[in-house]
Amino acid sequence: MTGTVVNLIAGGSAVLGGSLRLVLARRQLTPATVHLCVAVIAVGLSAALSDPAVLAAAARVEPAPNLSRLLANAAAMAGAWCVQSMLLHLVAPERDRASEGVRRQAVILLATLAAMAALFLSAGTTYRPDFLSAFARLPEIAGYLLLFSGYIAWSLIRLVLLIGRYVELTDRRWLQRGLRTLQAGAGFGVAWAAHKVVAATTVFLTGVSYPGAELLAVLPAAAVVLVAVGLVLPTCAPPVARRVSALRRRQRYRVLGGLWQTLSPVITELRPLGQPPGSTPHERLSVRVVDILDALLVLSPHRDRPAPTTRTPEDAGEIATALARWSAGVPPVRRGTDDSPDDSAEGAVAASATTVDDLDGEAAWLCRVARAMRRLPPPVAPDTGTRTTRVPTTARTERNP
Repeated sequence: MTGTVVNLIAGGSAVLGGSLRLVLARRQLTPATVHLCVAVIAVGLSAALSDPAVLAAAARVEPAPNLSRLLANAAAMAGAWCVQSMLLHLVAPERDRASEGVRRQAVILLATLAAMAALFLSAGTTYRPDFLSAFARLPEIAGYLLLFSGYIAWSLIRLVLLIGRYVELTDRRWLQRGLRTLQAGAGFGVAWAAHKVVAATTVFLTGVSYPGAELLAVLPAAAVVLVAVGLVLPTCAPPVARRVSALRRRQRYRVLGGLWQTLSPVITELRPLGQPPGSTPHERLSVRVVDILDALLVLSPHRDRPAPTTRTPEDAGEIATALARWSAGVPPVRRGTDDSPDDSAEGAVAASATTVDDLDGEAAWLCRVARAMRRLPPPVAPDTGTRTTRVPTTARTERNP
C-alpha cells in the first residue's frame, strides 16, 4: 500500500509539475522547454502506470497480458527521448542541426521500441505482480529489460554530465538549485536502470528471485519526484522567496523602530526626521538601517573602545553608554597619542551617506542589538556639572515611527 501511494504521488507530482511549467512558460516556449516538460510528464505517467495496484487493475481489461507494463516502459523511454532532444537543442549551434539530431534520436527510439515490443509479445507471459523475478529467466524478457534499462541509463547519464558541465555558467541561484535537483533525480534514475540490469541479469543467470526488488520500486519514485521538483523550482521558487524576503524585511523594519527612535536625537543632527521614503519593504528597511548606521558612526568616538570588526549583540551596552555621553555633551574618548579628540566623524557622516552592501546582514545584526538594548537598564548620563538626565532607551520607546 505504501509503495502504491509513493508511486501515485510521484507520478502525479511529475505530471502536475511538467504541466505547470508548460503553462507558466507558454508565452516563451522553446523546443528545449517543451521537450523537458513532456519528458517529465511522460516519466510521471510511467511511474503511475508501473504501480503494482494499477497494473493489477489494468490486467483485468487489457487485451494482451502485461500490455500496461509495456506502455509504462514505453512512456519512460519517450521521456528519455525528450531528454535527449532537449540536450540537442541546448548544445547544437544551429536549430536545423538540432532538429536533425532529434529526428535521428526518434528513429533510434522507434527501432528500440519495436524490438522491445517484439521480444515482449513473443515471450508469452501472463500477469504476475513479480514480473522481473518470474519472467527475467526467459531470454526474450531478459533482452527486453536490458534494452529498456540501457536506453534509460544512456539518456540519463548524458543529462547528468551535461548539467554538471553547464550549471556553473549561470549566476541565477534558483536555476542552479533546480539544475542540481534535476541532476540528482537523473542520478537516481541511472541507479535504478543499473539496478534493473543487475536484477534481470541475476535472475536470467541463476533462475532465482532477485532479493532487492523492493529497491527497484523506491529508486524510480525518488527520481521522478526530484526531476519534477527540479523542473518547477527555477520558476516557482523565486516568487515565493521574494515574498518571504519581503515579510522578513517588514518584520525587521518594525523591530528596528525602537532602536531608531532611541537614536533619533543623533539622527536629527544629520538630517530631518520624517516618514521613511520608498514604497517597498526593501527601500523602507534600507532607509532605517542607513539612519541607524549613521547614528552609530557619530557615536563611535564616544565609545570606550573602537567598534569591533565582529559585531555581536553585546555592542548594545557600548552603544547605550556612547549615546548617554553624547547626549550629556561629554567630549569624545581620546585614543592613541593624539591630544585633540577626533570630531571628524559627525562631519563625515553629514557629508556622505552610509551605503549598505549587505542589507539583510546589517538589519539582522541591528535587530539583535535592538533586542539586547531592550534588556538593558536606562543608562545615566555622566555628570558634567549640570543636572544629570536620563537618555530614553529602546525599552521605553517602543512606538514605531
